[in-house]
Amino acid sequence: MIRLLSLADYDAWIELAREVEPLFGPMADSPDFQEGIKHCILSHDAYGIENEEKELAGIIALDRANNEILWLAVTSEQRGKRYGEKLVQKALEELGTGRDIHVQTFTGDISEGRAARA
Repeated sequence: MIRLLSLADYDAWIELAREVEPLFGPMADSPDFQEGIKHCILSHDAYGIENEEKELAGIIALDRANNEILWLAVTSEQRGKRYGEKLVQKALEELGTGRDIHVQTFTGDISEGRAARA
């Protein structure tokens, strides 16, 4: 199930950020990142997807003004279940599809980014 995130999900987002830091670089301890999380949650621009056990399996954050996917990650144990794809579909529903949607992803030489690039 995809749902809007609330401030109750803040710690889970920080935990997911720590998990993906080896791929994206340090962020979980950054005050700017922490404030950005809170802003996305409070502005209703962050969605999470839950697994079968109702645990948060992935998160996507949007910038509606710039028609951009700001952040997307799925927990390592939940990858391969199409949760990232479902979150991107949600983003496409929420963002303006009549104009370019911006997203940054991995370069071709990063094998861990193969699924994200697809």
